[in-house]
Amino acid sequence: MQENNCISWKNVKNICLSAENIVLLQSEAFFRKQQTNLYLNLAIMATLKIKVPIYISSVLEESFYSYPEMCQCIEHIINAYNNRRSDEKLSFTQRAKLKQKVIKLIQFDRYNFGNTPALLLRIEEYKKNNKDLYIENSMTAEQRDIALEDKIGSNYNYVLLYPLIRYLDNGNVENRWVAFVYNDPSKEDVDIKTTTHSVLSKILGLSVKAVMRESTRNRLHRTPVIPKVVANYVTVNNRPNDQVDLRQYELSCKSTRKITYQNLPQDELMYLMNDQPEDVVSKKITVQFNKNENVKMTYELNTENILIQTLIEESNGYEITLEPEDVATMHEPINVQQHLGDIITRFLSNEVALQND
Repeated sequence: MQENNCISWKNVKNICLSAENIVLLQSEAFFRKQQTNLYLNLAIMATLKIKVPIYISSVLEESFYSYPEMCQCIEHIINAYNNRRSDEKLSFTQRAKLKQKVIKLIQFDRYNFGNTPALLLRIEEYKKNNKDLYIENSMTAEQRDIALEDKIGSNYNYVLLYPLIRYLDNGNVENRWVAFVYNDPSKEDVDIKTTTHSVLSKILGLSVKAVMRESTRNRLHRTPVIPKVVANYVTVNNRPNDQVDLRQYELSCKSTRKITYQNLPQDELMYLMNDQPEDVVSKKITVQFNKNENVKMTYELNTENILIQTLIEESNGYEITLEPEDVATMHEPINVQQHLGDIITRFLSNEVALQND
């Protein structure tokens, strides 16, 4: 059994400032290298989690009577996208931001989960128009500014597409896709969310919604009073009264507001979740069940100007505990498949009712 797996900041300070290391610390390059190694060791000692947000598509317009047919259709779409010219690839920016993201390539492999084939997508993307960034060589401490035309890329953005077929009494079928997003510790939540959601909706043409665990859904509907709820709104054209005479010159006006509720009745919570307030372009509802359990629901306007749920973050959502020795290989496809296999099994056993929603 290992002892003393954690290094306190007090001990770190003592190590760095100990008398026998004073001479070595005079070398700036040495200090930087030691500091980098120290942070890496602390990160490895921490408990790392791979979060797995899940999306489910609406019923597909085209009917498929077998899983291989569903996979082939997605594969044809991806191959067509990969054959586009560079200037035809999907690109997008955040509102009022300079940085631009481009989906460069989508690799895919089929894996069988039981008797069901599924598609593991590996999305390659890069960002350009980067400003105020530099790279520093860890050995020489030499810095190089990143130019606007430079591309900062990411090769390992994984999404697993699992097909669902529901056979109806009249002989017809309903088809859906379930998307399991591999949000590993090297990714920013918002970044992986925008990448995967854009690929699913804008390239594959799937209308998807975030999946909430059935246990959390039941808790939201059955808890009579919620201790704390926080609602954050982003609105447009919400101007002060003393500036109404400037309205003709405005292109748009955005503002944010935050409302905190205490001991909110369950029916009022349902109203907050389903409300479509005017001039609101996005909202985030955080439901705090207790100190350690919460669920955050993000809603954004779709092309029909309707607020739809695009992200669900559960404090006890689907996730994978990553051992320190597994960090170096967490992007290998076979390991991604194995990590997601258990999540798929749990999802199919716990959330099977979602197929009929």
